[in-house]
Amino acid sequence: MIEVGQPCTRFQTVAWNWLQSGELVRTRRLLSPLEELCGFNYGFVYLMRVDAQSVKIGHSLHPMRRWRELLAEYGDRLRLVACFIGEPSKERFVHRRFRNLRLRNEIFYAHPLIEAYFTQAREEMRLQLRTLHICAATCPQLNKRLDLRMLGRWLARP
Repeated sequence: MIEVGQPCTRFQTVAWNWLQSGELVRTRRLLSPLEELCGFNYGFVYLMRVDAQSVKIGHSLHPMRRWRELLAEYGDRLRLVACFIGEPSKERFVHRRFRNLRLRNEIFYAHPLIEAYFTQAREEMRLQLRTLHICAATCPQLNKRLDLRMLGRWLARP
């Protein structure tokens, strides 16, 4: 997925495309700006609460758009609970991991282990993101249209 040590220009290009898309918030502000940026490139594995006893685990490039699409099927009680950066293969892994809690298709019994897994997966991804190269103003590869110092400051937080 996200490979540490990728050339700076690739990160700059993805970041610029993300800013140009106008879709800076795809997860109802559940994630940080850097996580939103990486999700723009890879997508998100999301957890939506269907009702008190069940949740939906899925993958989407835009979880809030997917939430709006599912409202007709599940009604107003559908809520985006958690998400983390992940490709469709990661979603399949989560489905296999919790297959004993599956009710049907992508609907699972709302067990605390599922929410704990999403919290852990997000934290692992955040640790991996902290090792990404964020350009300083002196970087010769800095894209003149993009200033990533804000992301650098966010990464420096404890």
